[in-house]
Amino acid sequence: MNYPLRTIAFWADLIYPPMQHSPEVLQKIHSVIFNDAECKYQNFQLIPGGAQLLNPSSRPGVVSACTILGDRVQVREELTGIGRDDFGNRVKRMAKVAVTNLGIPLFIMRQFVIRSLINPKNSADSREFLAKSILKMEGDEFKPLDREPNLVGVRFAFHTNSPEEGIYNVRVESYTKDTRSLFLENVANYRKPLPAQQLDEIGDDFDDAYVYLENKLVPFVANFDLAP
Repeated sequence: MNYPLRTIAFWADLIYPPMQHSPEVLQKIHSVIFNDAECKYQNFQLIPGGAQLLNPSSRPGVVSACTILGDRVQVREELTGIGRDDFGNRVKRMAKVAVTNLGIPLFIMRQFVIRSLINPKNSADSREFLAKSILKMEGDEFKPLDREPNLVGVRFAFHTNSPEEGIYNVRVESYTKDTRSLFLENVANYRKPLPAQQLDEIGDDFDDAYVYLENKLVPFVANFDLAP
């Protein structure tokens, strides 16, 4: 069955050995990307240990920001409607600008967070779907807790001994803002050190994390989405 993904948040942390950044260099980075086709962060402000570049929004919960700290470049897009390819390009662009201007020798770890929503085909309430179809729990099983849960979910951790592969921490939960929707999250960590000359691999890591959610986690959920 087809389950269109509605991605509500992308998050990337590119972690490097601790460094100190001068305000002048941080301001220069903003000047470089202010009119950049892949970034265009409008605002700039210094914060303890670094700077934040952001696109302000009047809508609640919307975040479009890049934070540069002493040990990482963090790129966040939440509820902005940005697509997978555009976010991946933004992260790669910010990595290249940071390496060029800050003298970062390598990224020691990358972490990507993908949060998406899907709708089960055979249930109008994701809490009921998770409880009955995945956890095999009916109402009686909740009686010892003295109340019905407002949120139901499961969590999985998938580790690996290979530094080439990502470590995945996955959540499948009901979504409090819309009980019809199912919340899917993959927090993927990549531990292989990445020299500054190999930044294209950042895009490969991000794609790997996204594809796991789309091609593995969604079919896993679909296995339980059966007609009554």
